[in-house]
Amino acid sequence: MDVICTGCSKRYKIAEEKLPSDGVAYFTCPKCKEQIKIEVPSKKILLSTGEKTVATDLQGFEPFEPDTKTALVYCPESQARELLQKELIGLGYEVRLINQQDDIRSRFRYHIYDLILLYQNGPEAKDDLTNIQEYISSLLMDMRRKIFVVYVHPRGNRLDSMQAFSIGSDLTIGLSEIGNLSKILPSAFEAKEIAYKVFFECKAKVEEEAL
Repeated sequence: MDVICTGCSKRYKIAEEKLPSDGVAYFTCPKCKEQIKIEVPSKKILLSTGEKTVATDLQGFEPFEPDTKTALVYCPESQARELLQKELIGLGYEVRLINQQDDIRSRFRYHIYDLILLYQNGPEAKDDLTNIQEYISSLLMDMRRKIFVVYVHPRGNRLDSMQAFSIGSDLTIGLSEIGNLSKILPSAFEAKEIAYKVFFECKAKVEEEAL
């Protein structure tokens, strides 16, 4: 299916088997970040092995309504993961879990998530966590600045901005603070918005003049 972005007119080809079977789908244009609406025709996909209809593997594609706050969470520990989900859902986020680099890579193909939360319990980061960090660091700077990354680890200190910067995150917190995210995050978001306010204003002006 051919899709044209209404924001920058860039054309995309999206495999129909990756779309929901009916209804309306949305994805974010990687170039201009415009929310693109896709009218999906009603259809059934039959596998060649028979007439049985099966659910399509979306491989990271998921339609979100415009202005939905979205978060990805990496946390191997079930108890901490449940607490993190509870806190983020309380803040109005649609939360999705990731376990390895392939998970975050496939999800970012179609949507830019607002928040990423990474959890490290031991003294050293596991390979999956390190690989996820590498992927985040590889994102284009314009995209990365729109994402808020929280890193939870035993020596996390939310007052130490250099600690956060050194591991490629926007905020570091200790393990004992995960139950206070609803109190910690709003002020942290505000601080980042102020820090990048001039950057995004200048970027918007340049893009407007380029049209």
